[in-house]
Amino acid sequence: MRRPGYPGVAMTSTPPKRARDGEPRADARRNRQQVLRTAQRLFARDGLGVPLDEIARRAGVGPGTVHRHFPTKEALYLAVAIDELERLAAEARALAAGDDPAALFTQLSRMVAMGAENVAVKSALVAAEFDVRTAAPEVAADITREVASLLDRAHAAGVVRPDVTVDEVMALVAGAFAAIRHAEADQERSAHLAQIIFDGLRRR
Repeated sequence: MRRPGYPGVAMTSTPPKRARDGEPRADARRNRQQVLRTAQRLFARDGLGVPLDEIARRAGVGPGTVHRHFPTKEALYLAVAIDELERLAAEARALAAGDDPAALFTQLSRMVAMGAENVAVKSALVAAEFDVRTAAPEVAADITREVASLLDRAHAAGVVRPDVTVDEVMALVAGAFAAIRHAEADQERSAHLAQIIFDGLRRR
């Protein structure tokens, strides 16, 4: 079954094995995470043509495990992208719990670095007209909320322009991704592009 409005992205998958309380078994969760992290690393290094069976071999699981969780490459691309968002949200929460007034820039740099590392996956989803924010609205909203908290702290400390809103900050992050894709930038050049863009946020 394909979700209307998002051609080319198969959304069905076999649910992971569940324990008696209805939660996915610990080993199934662990295998899924291992597959996701392995796929992310291989896609970033070798491109999107890596076969699912090769991902399974590198992850140390059987091919059936990968196909059970991710029956298509598109489903795996989407899961990798959502996993990235979840990790970014966790990192933002950790920064928000601290007291660094410039933590906003740390978080934005992490967001751009992760986007640059996985630009091929994001480009594939864009080509399939699939919006990750639509697929995982709660995670996307969580990141925006934590970035807003970091922005409030930066405003209070006077390290960021007083007229900048969180919507503008998130738009700048999206702009940085677009610049990276356009320039086909490596990680070092991506960091430089991000620095140029984010310098506009700093209070003069």
